[in-house]
Amino acid sequence: MKNLFGLLGALILLSSTAVNAQKQTGKTKVSGGILGAANFTTMRVKNVNSNIAYKTGTGFAGGVWVNFALAKKWSLEPQLQYNVYNYVGNNNPAGQFDGRMGYLSLPVLVKYHASNNFAFLFGPQVNYNLNLNNDAPSNFSRDEFTQVSGMVTGGVELFPNSLVSGYARYMYGLSDRKTEASRNANKGDIKFYDQGLQVGLKVRLFEKKGAAPAPVAVIAPPPPPAPKDTDGDGVIDDQDKCPTVAGLAKYQGCPVPDTDKDGVNDEQDKCPTVAGLAKYQGCPVPDTDKDGVNDEEDKCPTVAGLARYAGCPIPDTDGDGVNDEEDKCPNEAGVASNFGCPDMSKQLIDAARSFYFQTGTAKLANVARAKSKVGPLLELLKKYPNMHIDIEGHTDNTGTDKINNPLSQKRADAVKNYLVKQGIAADRLTSTGYGSTRPIADNKSKEGRGVNRRTVLIPKFVN
Repeated sequence: MKNLFGLLGALILLSSTAVNAQKQTGKTKVSGGILGAANFTTMRVKNVNSNIAYKTGTGFAGGVWVNFALAKKWSLEPQLQYNVYNYVGNNNPAGQFDGRMGYLSLPVLVKYHASNNFAFLFGPQVNYNLNLNNDAPSNFSRDEFTQVSGMVTGGVELFPNSLVSGYARYMYGLSDRKTEASRNANKGDIKFYDQGLQVGLKVRLFEKKGAAPAPVAVIAPPPPPAPKDTDGDGVIDDQDKCPTVAGLAKYQGCPVPDTDKDGVNDEQDKCPTVAGLAKYQGCPVPDTDKDGVNDEEDKCPTVAGLARYAGCPIPDTDGDGVNDEEDKCPNEAGVASNFGCPDMSKQLIDAARSFYFQTGTAKLANVARAKSKVGPLLELLKKYPNMHIDIEGHTDNTGTDKINNPLSQKRADAVKNYLVKQGIAADRLTSTGYGSTRPIADNKSKEGRGVNRRTVLIPKFVN
C-alpha cells in the first residue's frame, strides 16, 4: 500500500513538473470535465480451501477529470470519482457480506494517444471507503473493511480529443480488504480483493492552451562578404584553379588548354596532341604526297619524291626512263639495259667477232680484220671515259678443262693486250677465261662448237 501511494505521489509530481515546463514554453494544454460510468465489480477471494465466492455486481460512478498534455502523444489525467461497488455473494455460507460500498476514488491515469481517435490508459487508483450498505441477512460494519485500498487499472479510450469520449478500464485490487475486526480474520489465510471493470462516458467542459511567449527579437547577422574573384572570370577564387588568370568555368577557371604547346588552344586545334601552326588550325604543315617533305618545302607537293630533290622525284634529264641517279649517261638518252647510255650492242658484238685465234693457241689469226672492226669500239671508249669493258674468253668442249680453262684466259688476255696497244688504259679493261663452262650453243655439232668458241665484250660504267 505504501508503494501505491509512492507511485501516486510520483505521478502527481510529474504532472506538476510537466505543466510548469510547458507554461514556460507557451505550449500548455489543459482540459477537464465530468464523467459517468457503470461499475461491474466483484470481490476476489484468495484461498484455495475457501468456499466463499462472489459474482459480478453492477454499480455506478460519477466524477470530474483534468487532463494535462505532457508531450505530443502523452498526457496525465487525475480523476476524482464517487464509486459504488456492488458485492453479490455466490451462494456463500451464512454470515458473509452482501451489499454495496461507496468510495471516494482517485485514479491517476497516464494516457498514450495512439491516434486522434484512440488512446491507451494505465495507472494507480486509491479508494477511500465512505459508507457500507448491507443486503439482508448481511450485517457487516465499515470497520470490518479497510478504509483505504489501492488498485492498478488499465484500459482504452475512444475519441479522447472529442467533446464526448468513451472509455473502459479494468481495475485490479492490490489491498486485502478485511481488517482484524472482520469476522473472517480468524478463518485462516483468506484474503479479499476488489476487482472489476468500469465503462463510462466523459464530457469535456473546458480546454485551455497557454499563451505563446513573446517572440524573441532576432538580429540578422551581417551578410557574408562577396566571394573573391581575382581574375574577374566569373569563377570565385575558392573554386578557381587559375585564380590570377582569367579562364572558363568548364576548365575550373583556367584558360582553354593548349596540350601540344603550339599556341593554338585545344578548342580550335584540330591536332591538339601534335604541335602545329595556326594557319593549319594547329596541325603540322601537311605532306600531301606523304614523301616526308612538307608541302611548304615540297616543290612537287602532289608527287612523292625525295628531300634532296626538294620533294620531287629523282630527275631524268635525258628523258630516257632511267633516272639520273642510275643513268650513267644522264644527258644523253639511252636504254635501261645499258645503264641509261645509248645501245652499244652492235659495236661490241662486231668487235668481239673480229677476234679469231689459231687453233689451240692464243695468237690472233687475222689482225687486220680485227683492226677494221674494233674502230667503232675504240670511239665509244673515247666518248665515254667512264665506260669499262669486261672481256670474256670461252671455248667449246673439245679437249679437257685443264687445257680449255687456261686457253680461254690467255685468249681474253690477248684481246685486252690488243686494246691496250690501241690506246685504251689497262685499268679500264678486265679479262676472264671461263673455258667451256658457259656454252650458248650445242657442242655436239660443228656449228655449235664454233659458236661456243667466242669472245664477249661487256660494257660497264663507273662513277
